[in-house]
Amino acid sequence: MWGPLGDLAPTSTESALASIAQPWVYETLVTFDAAGQLKPILAGRFDRLPGDRIRVELRQDATFSDGAPVSEEDVARSLKNSGLGVVHSDGGLVIESRQRGLPTDALLAAVRVFREAQGKLLGSGPFAVAAQTETEIRLTRRIPRAGAINDVRLVAYASSRDAFAHTLKGDANFVVDLESRWLDFFRGVPSLQVIHGTGRSTDAILFNTQLPRTERVQLAEVLASQRVRDLAYGEGECAESRANAGGEVSLPPGPPLRILSWGPFERLGLAARRVLGDRGGQLSHLPPQETVSRMKSGDFDLVTARPLKWPPSAMALIWHSGSANNFVRYSNSAVDRAIDAGDWSAAEVALRDDPPAALVCTRDHLAVVDVHIKNPMLGPYEVLETLADWEVTE
Repeated sequence: MWGPLGDLAPTSTESALASIAQPWVYETLVTFDAAGQLKPILAGRFDRLPGDRIRVELRQDATFSDGAPVSEEDVARSLKNSGLGVVHSDGGLVIESRQRGLPTDALLAAVRVFREAQGKLLGSGPFAVAAQTETEIRLTRRIPRAGAINDVRLVAYASSRDAFAHTLKGDANFVVDLESRWLDFFRGVPSLQVIHGTGRSTDAILFNTQLPRTERVQLAEVLASQRVRDLAYGEGECAESRANAGGEVSLPPGPPLRILSWGPFERLGLAARRVLGDRGGQLSHLPPQETVSRMKSGDFDLVTARPLKWPPSAMALIWHSGSANNFVRYSNSAVDRAIDAGDWSAAEVALRDDPPAALVCTRDHLAVVDVHIKNPMLGPYEVLETLADWEVTE
């Protein structure tokens, strides 16, 4: 990984790089499959009920890493402060959103079930945390399995370039979220293989919503342009078509715009600053935690990001004014009304009219993995949710 890992805990945020390992340790009740439909994980079964409610029955074989069975009470405690309400009902739980406009399924897929014992947070996933520091986390499979990955070490390097270099040297077996320009260095390396996963989010440049709407409309047109894609990405890498490329758009005079970038977005940040010309201000490439902190405090003008766009209900978690994940504090009544009604097409129209971001490039997820892994796949919802099922050649 590139940068400080942060804490691997069920309630840690996406800004902590350790969160990539959450699916292996802390299970959710449900997730989304490749078709965008709910599927059970910790739930044995679930049913959708009227009023955007979901009834869940737990798997009977589910246990935490200390052997204790997962109970309905554990689930109810885990759902606390998640924006979800839960009621016990005939051997199951009925769960519904308590936040206006935020769909139950999107919230539920993000909540990880845990229990606290002797000061430790325990999960029900196939792995448990064996050791944890700021620079390394070691996970071990609760029940070792022949031919499977039984030990995982997350190692923090100082930057994405360092992570790339150490993987190329053979110090690491896996690196994810690469810039495509680095893939050519890995092709032809006999010990490594490149894998792709369908892109479910769009590389974007988010705006400080204190910028006037008219300026944000112009910024969206300038930054979501083919010129930016040509500078930041390889040919054919973005799903956005060249046929949709418009003519040159210029911004009115004004103060330089401060740009934040992080992780795999350094090239996108550089491209944005170049295309903005005289309006391109200081570019700061920061660790993700610091980037999120500055977003929340409003200490930026533009910031690179990859907001969720799939499944459609996920947009509520990013852009609804009532969402805790709306870090840029975007608020638009037309967007809220459309999301409240579950009208995702109308929400997209309203977002284009009052843009919180320039949506630049939808591309595949990219990773490089050791050739001894037989069936590596990137997950449809969380990038590494399938790692526990990967197999290893002897």
